[in-house]
Amino acid sequence: MLRLVRLYSNQEKIFPTIEFRTGLNIVYAAVTKQAKDKRTSHSVGKTLLADVIDYCLIKKAGKDFFLRSNSVFSTFTFYLEVQTSDNLYITIERSVVGKISLYSSMKDVDIRKENTFSLVKDNLGVDAARAELNNIIKLSVVKNALGTFRKGLRYCIRKQEEYSDIFKAKNYNEKDKDWKPFLSGLLGINADLVSGKYNTKEFINRLKTAIKEIDELDSPSDSAAALEAEITRVEKSVNQMGIELDQFSFQKIDESITKELVEEVGKNIVEVNNAIYSLEQRISDINSSLETSFDYDVELIKELYDSIEVNLPQHLIKSFEDLVQLNKKMTSGREEQLRDAKEELSFRLAALTKKRSELNERQEYLSSLLVEKEAFKKYKLTRKKLSSEESKLAVLKDRLDKLDSASELRTKLADYTREEEELTSRLMSNARQSNNSVIKNVNGIFGELVKDSLGIDAYFFLTINKEGNPHFQADVSDHTSVNKGHSINKVMAACFDLSLLTHYSDSEYYRFSYHDGLLESLDDRVKLRLIDSWRKLAEVNHLQLIVTVLDTDIPENSLGSKVHFNEDEIIRELNDKGDNGRLFKMPKF
Repeated sequence: MLRLVRLYSNQEKIFPTIEFRTGLNIVYAAVTKQAKDKRTSHSVGKTLLADVIDYCLIKKAGKDFFLRSNSVFSTFTFYLEVQTSDNLYITIERSVVGKISLYSSMKDVDIRKENTFSLVKDNLGVDAARAELNNIIKLSVVKNALGTFRKGLRYCIRKQEEYSDIFKAKNYNEKDKDWKPFLSGLLGINADLVSGKYNTKEFINRLKTAIKEIDELDSPSDSAAALEAEITRVEKSVNQMGIELDQFSFQKIDESITKELVEEVGKNIVEVNNAIYSLEQRISDINSSLETSFDYDVELIKELYDSIEVNLPQHLIKSFEDLVQLNKKMTSGREEQLRDAKEELSFRLAALTKKRSELNERQEYLSSLLVEKEAFKKYKLTRKKLSSEESKLAVLKDRLDKLDSASELRTKLADYTREEEELTSRLMSNARQSNNSVIKNVNGIFGELVKDSLGIDAYFFLTINKEGNPHFQADVSDHTSVNKGHSINKVMAACFDLSLLTHYSDSEYYRFSYHDGLLESLDDRVKLRLIDSWRKLAEVNHLQLIVTVLDTDIPENSLGSKVHFNEDEIIRELNDKGDNGRLFKMPKF
């Protein structure tokens, strides 16, 4: 079980000790001013007490949590003592800044004042502390519902904004599969069955999505038989073209031929052509020289001189004749040398011309090996067509694979759909009150509490929603008799929590609840009935029912007198008259 004993801190003057009792536990707030800041809850802290209890029960608190966001609390350490069995008490020590420690004792003990306790574990992080406390408390009812002590607190602590959903309780973003299997387990419905139902539904949705994606990728007219026939045709075409290509012989076309053609034959042809050109130029020059002769006529010179009436000296005539004779001798020797050179160059030219002819023949032969124009053209066309057919074949096989995959997925979808139908049938059978004593008893308690409080007949049941998942629903038998001015949902939510506490009052379950602002906006007659009903039920079943109440919500009896709570039921009094009236006796934060 989990029962609250006391809550205290290391700063008693600011946060005085709160003792919890069996029966009604009233946090009473006298408010004279209208609240201006909703965050302060009328500036007294009746709502904050729920947060402190939750914090000490190892809530994960972010930086926005009021104890973490206000530096005034940085030195605070809180202690929550809980009873887990007849002879085991656990004190949870949690600092605002620091780790968590757990202490155990065989009796009720304030660890600030006594030393009759043992250290269980210290210096724990949130997850480690939760795991350790979960093992110590051993709430078998919660464990059988696939939950932990933290999960079940949703039906033990409700703040004002958490009454709108009777069954989910908490308003934060949470998937149904994360809490409905747990609630189902609490109500005697196999939690594994409900969890399996959600998992099956999720798998079905994923299968449908996968099938839809495959269908969108391919033509809706495709069929496996048609694709297989097309694949057979294309495979035959590919095989035939492969055989045809194998018949082409290109063994001579290798690197050695290319190298000889480019690096040897081509290079040699260039060199031979250059040499031939050089020889031909030289022979041409020799021919020009041989055609030029030295011819010097002395008589013509004498006539030139006579025409200008100038006598040519006899010794000059003699010199000219000697020069002519000398040049004739020289020209005769030079022509002989030129003819010899021309003969040698002509011999070399003939040899180079022959070599060039041989090289050209070799080049033509090698080129013919590389080109083979018609055969090579046919080869390239066949290769291109083969590549296209191979690509088409790959696409067809891929489409067939997708169709096969879709077919397999549809088979699985059918299997899981049948499984879902079977699970749904089993779930609905489990949820029938005729087959489920737990839900029958809890429903009976719930109906009595709502009847005692609101004077109406109410009940709850499980259905399957449009998504194929379990859905809890509460209803009343006569909607016309319901006064719309009543906060029906709030009372029904609180009654549901108390129904679970009552049903499991002799089991390993929680023994307390905290309902903030439960009486607000209710008709006085409803308040009186609710208080009387809860007081009796709490005392009979040894429950701690913590309720926050504003003085303006104290009901009046038929005579117009306020019906106050018993003095021992009030565990903390708050007011808005100054610092001492607040939960934390300090200035507003």
